Amino acid sequence: MMFPADDPVTDDPRPTALFSAAASAASANSWTSVNGWSVARVYSSVPDEYLAAHAEAAVADIGPVVRCTVRGADAAAFLQRIVSAPIGALEPGESVRGLMIDDDGFVIDLAEAARLAADLYLLSTSRKHARRLQLGARGLDAAVEEITEHVAAMAIIGPASREAAAAAGFDLMSDKLAAQSRVRGVELSVRPVAYGALPAVEVIFPFDEALTLWERLRRAAKPKPIGLDALEIIRIEGGTPRLGVDFQSSETATSADQKRTPASLGLAHLAPLARSWFSGRRALREAGPPHRRLIGLGIDADRAQPGAQIYGKKGAPVGRVTSCAFSPRMKRVVAFADIAAEAAGEALEVDAEGTGRGTGSGRAPAGLLETAESRAAAASGGP
Repeated sequence: MMFPADDPVTDDPRPTALFSAAASAASANSWTSVNGWSVARVYSSVPDEYLAAHAEAAVADIGPVVRCTVRGADAAAFLQRIVSAPIGALEPGESVRGLMIDDDGFVIDLAEAARLAADLYLLSTSRKHARRLQLGARGLDAAVEEITEHVAAMAIIGPASREAAAAAGFDLMSDKLAAQSRVRGVELSVRPVAYGALPAVEVIFPFDEALTLWERLRRAAKPKPIGLDALEIIRIEGGTPRLGVDFQSSETATSADQKRTPASLGLAHLAPLARSWFSGRRALREAGPPHRRLIGLGIDADRAQPGAQIYGKKGAPVGRVTSCAFSPRMKRVVAFADIAAEAAGEALEVDAEGTGRGTGSGRAPAGLLETAESRAAAASGGP
């Protein structure tokens, strides 16, 4: 999931293209704002939505993700400047994940790029980066257009996601390739993705056709709507950090201590130094080991709070929880934690009760959480 931190104090958040459909399905009436768009936190209940995604398929409104099209003979060269992934190796229909990194080697944002046609790409990010994209396109035959406000987007998530998409006519070319298709005259972009460890299908279509296609999917496959709170559990279980929650963008960090490299976030495999040139690559080559590490934890407790203190050997504080949620499937709290790098291999305890006391009262043991992201990092030879 590429949603940034929600901004619940935003004045008058805008309705997404799917807002009317989402509102009619949301009996819980629990909402927040992401990138200035209204998003359902809960439709019915978090456990039910979470379990539906793991058992069969659930559908999420992902309209707040920022999307730009990039067209032109130099589209690949432009994207290679600003995204760490090997864009030049993509064939039409293929997608790749990467990072936006500044010249000093610090992470700005998560990014995904899909090659839709020979000279047409789709770039997805957590937040808007209009100025950076404008500067990156200078001198190149590459036209960048943000389309977030002109399209609707939904994700069908779960082991039966592809079958649910096919039942509604949202056909994929394969398990790995995106497809451009039409359903009753409506043009679609259909792409296989992953949400945490779960397979998913992303469908993007014109804003004005949102309700028609939502109802078509609901009638054909009946996937359960899933809100941000249940998606948050899936995100943490999958090991994907969230901008503004687990780390700060280097563009908005208020101090050098808040900036993070790909290695410190456990995402060095998304910035492969040996495979392609990108902004920040030289700085990363010269960088030493990180002083802080973002790690996934499984906490033997029923609850915990973001900001909870983490203790290492001899009871010394070594970091804090950045995000957490109770996992109905794992029967414990799953969390991200920002800790001192040297403590990553230690036996850890978390102040699950939020007492803040230096004694063992209220502490729960915690161990490293194996995730889809950590397995990908290990497979690439990263930490």
